[in-house]
Amino acid sequence: MRNPITTGLTLALVCMCGVVKAAQDKPNIVFILADDLGYADLSCYGSKEISTPHIDKMAMEGMKFTDFYAAACVCTPTRAAFLTGCYPKRVGLHNAVLYPKTKSGLNPSEITLAELLKAQGYATACIGKWHLGEQEAVLPLAQGFDYFFGMPGPNHGMSELYRNNELIAENKKVDRDQLTVRYTEEAIKFIHESKDKPFFLYLPHSAPHIPFYASKKFRGTSKQGLRGDMIQEIDWSCGEILKTIKELGLDEKTLVVFTSDNGQADVAAQPLHGGKGSSWEGGFRVPFVVRWPKLIPAGAVSKEFATIMDMLPTMAPLAGAEAPTDRKIDGKNIWPLLTGNPDARSEYDAFFYYVRDSQLSAVRQGKWKLHVRAPSERWAGKLPAEALLAMKPTTVLPWLYDLNDDIGETKNVAKENPEVVASLTKLAKEFDRKLNEEMRPAYGAKARK
Repeated sequence: MRNPITTGLTLALVCMCGVVKAAQDKPNIVFILADDLGYADLSCYGSKEISTPHIDKMAMEGMKFTDFYAAACVCTPTRAAFLTGCYPKRVGLHNAVLYPKTKSGLNPSEITLAELLKAQGYATACIGKWHLGEQEAVLPLAQGFDYFFGMPGPNHGMSELYRNNELIAENKKVDRDQLTVRYTEEAIKFIHESKDKPFFLYLPHSAPHIPFYASKKFRGTSKQGLRGDMIQEIDWSCGEILKTIKELGLDEKTLVVFTSDNGQADVAAQPLHGGKGSSWEGGFRVPFVVRWPKLIPAGAVSKEFATIMDMLPTMAPLAGAEAPTDRKIDGKNIWPLLTGNPDARSEYDAFFYYVRDSQLSAVRQGKWKLHVRAPSERWAGKLPAEALLAMKPTTVLPWLYDLNDDIGETKNVAKENPEVVASLTKLAKEFDRKLNEEMRPAYGAKARK
């Protein structure tokens, strides 16, 4: 995946800066994050059961990625990675998810994307599911956001609804059927109120995470039951956001991104294998659609590797800010990829899959993916016969897959490629050892000595 920045790419970056300045010094940024939406859950990614015309149109007017990854296979870690540009383990939020009434959260000492943009004069809002801590010291208003409307905690019917730091609806009084509608209305209101200055809208939907819900208008509209209905309602919401941006004349001044925090839960993500909670591709690889008229080429498809950690180092420079230099940032600036530069390549040497028990489970380098631990047994009933055999105690790991030829991870080629296994095993161990040494504490956790 590595391709050092060449002279040509450096010149492209210089030209990019000029183009961005000509379009608008500080573009509006809208980042839409679905919850538990998998790789095959959009019709533009092959779904035959769910119709997503608005996101499909967004892809036709912009770019979609085939190899885009969440930073984790569950909610909290990926959200931390988005806001900090780091592996979740680096910021201490890698172990499972934050549960209701938790005393932990994203450390306020971390520098978030919202803080960087706010310092550049942006109006900032988080509307939707936060899930990075429920203490006032770690809620959105303490992390760079001017406004918050949504749920501080998880989705399991156990969270409450807040406006800023004020409770407005207790758990049992939250009408979840109307959540997507309410989030959308709040988002549109924020865009209208902020139209005369640059704004950053972070819209992390609660859907399609369980418990399943949807407004009456969308119930029964998909071929995948209520979960599919929820996704079609998210698509409607994206359409309303894009329509508002166009009506306000902000279309060519606004970067819009749509992606998910991890793979789908309990629904097959063919052609990928596995899903949420596992290190199979279905747990980490997610849709990524990005649109910015005249700057991002229409109808483009990128097969380069990228992750949600790249959002901070990519978006901050567009706003005139810089990614933090006083700490390690794992993400890359993928703007050359977004502009369709034919010479641009992913800057990742490798990517490391940390699962919900905080352990390193797999590593990808180029086309090769090596599982150094057995993927979650939660998906055992959906494993190919070869993988089921491999999970027996008498069978020894590792499992090696060529993702170029076997995106579904069905053919273990470890025996045929012992040198690749040895190289990736060493790489994984060294990275994990170093990351353990460099971990920064989450809020409420003791600093490492």
